[in-house]
Amino acid sequence: MIEELYISNVALIDELRLECSSGLNIFTGETGAGKSVILNAVGLALGERGTAGIVRDGATNAKIQIAVAPPSDHPVWDSFSDSEFADILDEEETLVLSRQVNANGRSRCHTNGQLVSLRFLSAIGDLLVDIHGQHAHQSLFRSETHLNLLDTFGRHDTLKSEVRKKYDELHAAQAQLADFSQTLREALREKDLLEFQLEELEAAQLQEGEEETLDNEQHILSNAETLFESANQLYNQLYGSGQSESSTLDGLQKASRTISKLCELDGSLSELNTRLESALYEIEDITYQIRDYRDKVEFNPYRLAEIEERLDLIHRLKRKYGNSISEILAYQAHASQTLEKIQVGSERIEELKDQINLVTQQAEELALELSEKRRETATQLESLIEHELQTLGMEKAVFQILVSPIESIEGPLEIDGKRYELRADGMDEIEFFISPNVGSEPKPLAKIASGGEISRVMLALKTVLAQIDPIPTMIYDEIDAGIGGRTADIVGQKLKELSRFRQVFCITHLPQIARFADQHFRVEKDVEGNRTTITAKRLTPEERVEEMARMHGGEATVTTLAHARELLEG
Repeated sequence: MIEELYISNVALIDELRLECSSGLNIFTGETGAGKSVILNAVGLALGERGTAGIVRDGATNAKIQIAVAPPSDHPVWDSFSDSEFADILDEEETLVLSRQVNANGRSRCHTNGQLVSLRFLSAIGDLLVDIHGQHAHQSLFRSETHLNLLDTFGRHDTLKSEVRKKYDELHAAQAQLADFSQTLREALREKDLLEFQLEELEAAQLQEGEEETLDNEQHILSNAETLFESANQLYNQLYGSGQSESSTLDGLQKASRTISKLCELDGSLSELNTRLESALYEIEDITYQIRDYRDKVEFNPYRLAEIEERLDLIHRLKRKYGNSISEILAYQAHASQTLEKIQVGSERIEELKDQINLVTQQAEELALELSEKRRETATQLESLIEHELQTLGMEKAVFQILVSPIESIEGPLEIDGKRYELRADGMDEIEFFISPNVGSEPKPLAKIASGGEISRVMLALKTVLAQIDPIPTMIYDEIDAGIGGRTADIVGQKLKELSRFRQVFCITHLPQIARFADQHFRVEKDVEGNRTTITAKRLTPEERVEEMARMHGGEATVTTLAHARELLEG
């Protein structure tokens, strides 16, 4: 509820501070006294659009501030828990909403002292206060709120939650299907090429290190003649060619015999003798290995051709798939994995399609059940609201709640040959319609022309929905337009009844309504010299009698005062 209202430099208001009660707060005063200015100021604090024209002449800015104390279980505490302003919504303290409008038209908004956007201020205001009458801040005019009110009244929460769950499942599956389908479409464009490439690479059967081995073998085979001749020449040099000239081994053997004889004469040469014998044995071993190498040198042009053909294949594959066999094999593995993903993706797509069909069928059954319950609830609510309207002087009014499944060519739900949209809250659009007078077609609630009719319709709705509507404060302007007598008394009783569940503010010109006030304010214009100021005062019991007398007869006479006391005591 609104605990306190502070207004400074708005229109003709110099400074105004009002403490409000939790019940029925009535504002009265002469026509033009400025009652609606106060309501306009409240609307600004709740996020409605404002202009520089509201700033009092001579002032640099206007300021409006309201202190609101929602109950601890009010949805406002949770509605912005994920927003950047979550830290300012502390349910242990009062919410202070303020708005400053400068003379240049710019404004600044605050919540609990923290600078916030106008959109944020408006979003909080929508949850806390409804203004009904000639103003725009009317949540029940918005068709999107009708669905929630109908569902809350019909206690459809469990079924609605099941629909939302299926909706979320369906959207998750559809998102996965879209992702897989996109990936698969892109992969399918490469599928034929990948299959050709993989076939080519698998046929090649490349091995790590193969190219180096083949290069070495090719080098040897292509130089076989040179290798043979050189090895044979070396062998002949070491061992001899069988001709008369001596070989290296012959010379070493002679040297070995000579040093052996020297050792017999001088033992100090024994180490050199040993070393020479070792060198002789080593040269003999080298000689025999050279001979074996020479004998194994292969003259194989067929093998050489095979190697060159294989190396040519490797070089061609390197130009296409990588700079080395390692890179080619890595590409081969990637191509194989991509093709596997295509196959798995195709299978997963079929699974997702089956899942979507199943979830759609389940969602369709739940949405149809919810839609049927809404129609049943709508019939009950229509009857209750029409009854309330009749007691409020709108005896011929017809109230309708239109429950309309949302047709859509691409909708997931198919019923009787037609396709319908599925939303998180079901398949329906809900809108309240009314025909205030006989012979007129029911129209959407937002298109009612008369401010008095609007307020009475809202009062009827709020009376029926009072115990389920979470908005704690309601403000009514022009609710008494076009009524009087017994109807006015009934409207007053309804407001009083409504104030048992919600805080109510009401501007009225009728004493039959004003008499039910828990707190009564009189709005006046005071003129001092060339300066006019709007003021508002909470009335004492005796001042209430005088104000009721004025409302009844214009002057406080014995008769009007007596009638006023009778009204207040009745």
